[in-house]
Amino acid sequence: MLNYFFRKPKYPVICDIDGYVIAAKSEKSFLKRLPEVNQDSEKTYNLLDSTAEGWAFMPKHMLVSPLTFKKQWTKKELISIFNSRKNVSSEAAQYSEKSLSSKRFETIFADIVELLLKDKAKPPAKNLEVF
Repeated sequence: MLNYFFRKPKYPVICDIDGYVIAAKSEKSFLKRLPEVNQDSEKTYNLLDSTAEGWAFMPKHMLVSPLTFKKQWTKKELISIFNSRKNVSSEAAQYSEKSLSSKRFETIFADIVELLLKDKAKPPAKNLEVF
């Protein structure tokens, strides 16, 4: 279960976990995707909601908080995160940075969420230790 500090983000969300970018349309789907990615419990990760607001995700406490240094995200920053992600499949296309002024943030965000959800590339599974 996720904990929220003050309030919840507006889903869908995109989270950048050390270059592995995941998207989720709900809290349930976010929690389902998290085990697929290695997370350092001491780190804080950038999370972006559908209103371009920046959030902090802290896996140690399973906490999502609006208290972060990066409060607003631009279209170009969002596209840059998507295009430079580590979990890209061979057939995945780059999102074009052309004509950004004619596209609304919400449209770009929705496009990128759909591309991330369709992309078959899975981030590396968590390291399993053998005792």
